[in-house]
Amino acid sequence: MELHYIHGMRIFVFIFSLLQISVFSQTACPIIPTPNKFEVLNGKKEIGAKLTINVSNVPDNVLHYLKKELDLIYGIDLVHNDSDADISFFCVKNIVKDVYQIQINENVVVEYSSEQSCFYAVNSLLQLIRGTPENWSFIKCYVYDAPRFQWRGLHLDVSRHFFTVDEVKRYIDLMALYKFNTFHWHLTDDQGWRIEIKKYPKLTTIGSIRDSTIIGHYNDQPRIYDRTTYRGFYSQHEIKEVVAYAASKYITVVPEIEMPGHSRAALAAYPQYSCNGKLQPVPGVWGVFDDIYCSKKETIDFMKDVLSEVLELFPSEYIHIGGDEAPKKRWKRCGDCHHVIESNNLKDEHELQSYFIRQIDAFLTSKGRKLIGWDEILEGGLSPNAAVMSWRGEKGGVEAAKQGHYVVMSPTTYCYFDYYQSSHSMEPLAIGGYLPLEKVYEYSPIPKGLTTEYEKYILGGQANLWTEYIPDMGQLEYMTYPRALALIQGLWCNSKPDYDEFLETYLLYHEAYLKKHNVNFARSIHYPDLIIERADNGINMNFKGASKDVLFKASIDSLGNYSFGEWFELDKNDPLFLARTHKDNKNVRVRLLSDEFEDTVTYVFTANSNLGVPIDLITQPHPKYNNNGSLNMVDGIKGTMPWKGSEWLGFNETAVEFIIDLEQQRQVSTIKIGLLEKNGSWIYLPTEIKVYGSEDKKNWKFATSKKVDSESLTDGTLGIEIDDVNRYFKISLRAMDVIPEGLDGAGNIPWTFIDEIEIK
Repeated sequence: MELHYIHGMRIFVFIFSLLQISVFSQTACPIIPTPNKFEVLNGKKEIGAKLTINVSNVPDNVLHYLKKELDLIYGIDLVHNDSDADISFFCVKNIVKDVYQIQINENVVVEYSSEQSCFYAVNSLLQLIRGTPENWSFIKCYVYDAPRFQWRGLHLDVSRHFFTVDEVKRYIDLMALYKFNTFHWHLTDDQGWRIEIKKYPKLTTIGSIRDSTIIGHYNDQPRIYDRTTYRGFYSQHEIKEVVAYAASKYITVVPEIEMPGHSRAALAAYPQYSCNGKLQPVPGVWGVFDDIYCSKKETIDFMKDVLSEVLELFPSEYIHIGGDEAPKKRWKRCGDCHHVIESNNLKDEHELQSYFIRQIDAFLTSKGRKLIGWDEILEGGLSPNAAVMSWRGEKGGVEAAKQGHYVVMSPTTYCYFDYYQSSHSMEPLAIGGYLPLEKVYEYSPIPKGLTTEYEKYILGGQANLWTEYIPDMGQLEYMTYPRALALIQGLWCNSKPDYDEFLETYLLYHEAYLKKHNVNFARSIHYPDLIIERADNGINMNFKGASKDVLFKASIDSLGNYSFGEWFELDKNDPLFLARTHKDNKNVRVRLLSDEFEDTVTYVFTANSNLGVPIDLITQPHPKYNNNGSLNMVDGIKGTMPWKGSEWLGFNETAVEFIIDLEQQRQVSTIKIGLLEKNGSWIYLPTEIKVYGSEDKKNWKFATSKKVDSESLTDGTLGIEIDDVNRYFKISLRAMDVIPEGLDGAGNIPWTFIDEIEIK
């Protein structure tokens, strides 16, 4: 369908039916997110030091934005001229929401359907400028575009580390460049209350201040603290300022006020709303705490008072109330909570949490707003208005959609930008996990297997920036970019190009574009990516860079004596080979150099008798911690600290089993298994390991077992003595059914992390 309309004496054609859009080759398209349609025309339109524009059809804030960006990034002056403009804008009503098109020939014509789409068109237009300050030009092209999902979000936790108003505005500025439209502002948590509530002044005079902050990682023992007082909060005036600023960039700010868990900062100010009334300071350590809001009426009324002021500051349709990670230990021993359970015929403390959330849900609904919370809020039922943010994988989102609730997808596997983005030692300290750029790019908010009738409930998705290990703006930008560009492709594009095409566009255009905006983006993709494959009697090693044409040089120390050989060029078609050794283990170091990164990178391998042997994983690792599958366990690379997720297989099961194939009968005396114990991350040692042997992989005979505790490990490795001759060995690990009370992650299934297996 085409819409013809007349503006003055000129006739324009606005194609607005998405059904008629065909996607051209994206290779030549410099715009991110990739538009629905991009067609290159012949030539380029030269730009001088000035550009003229017809201001009558451009919203004031969009005009101001375009003028500022042209001057700041390109040094081009924007001049008003309605009669004969270089850039002409036209608003078209009553068509698809937020659609725009750009036609660049001898002049630039921009047509849009809403103020938002005018802003999106301007950001695309800015990405189409090429050349140098002496010779700028536009690419002659045709662009048609509209977003696929309505929720395209980035989150920011300001509780663990505080960011100033100017820094938050900077975060919003960068969001706007790439057409994100929802800023999820995590304002309260255990380590700090960051929003002024006038009825309860102690929330900021006490709850926004902690007297210490942990140094290093939460799992470090012993823990070390910075005893400098840490403080910060936003006045209501500042909140309004940020909300208005975001609105000028067509970004909605969704506040999060955590409840009933993650509430230690609030309870430090008003302990009467806890279960025991105990006065405790704002904690300076990360984690999940037992002390949460009590479920009594007084606490519910307190939360309603807080939210009443929040609603005056934030006009957003949705208000986020958290709802995650709320231990029930205090509730189980609380007389007030038991009274609420009995008075409302509730089954247990889990139904009590649902009761708590439903009270808040009803309050927000009565005020014309909608509740959104992490997927734990699904337990016990919600009002039809409530939405769910699915973070513990996609299961919660699928369940919510099938119940008719709107969903924002934000699974840890793809969307937690506080995870490491490469396995290299150059990466700054992070919480753990492994989420490289390519993994982010895989993500689409529509879960696999979700039928078409429920897809309409998926609002979109977002990435989360939890700031335990993000202390400043430079680090925040480093963790966000370029991964945010990979994410927006899945949130905007109807049909995104493959990863290689996206990466080519990013390298050709957007690293330079980010530099123009002084973004401290990560260079992690330029570090060599190690590719390991099984080979006969060992493994093959190859290396990949961000650019297809990168040339690697290597130097090898094959004796482990810290004496490298001469540099030599690597051939992509001739990988390095590391052979098994059936005598003593042998360390091999490979040092790499290329023009894509400044420093040399060294890998350390341990060759042993089972290097690269087949392993059948009976129990599958969690998708979040499944880098390179079973080969991870026999690739010669031992897991290092801090753990990044890339060197370990992680299992969230009470029992883990796998079968090792030695490919022939062998006399085995020792099996060594690398295990990780980081209880602060809910990673615990298994309680027992059993070993079975078989000649044919069918008939199994028990060989030995061993109880596991911290004392039984040597440098993170458990040695199991065995005297058996077999080809196949089945390893069975048994974990705790649930983490006991009093330990980190109590009530949850523990994680089991396994790395290198060595058989002697």
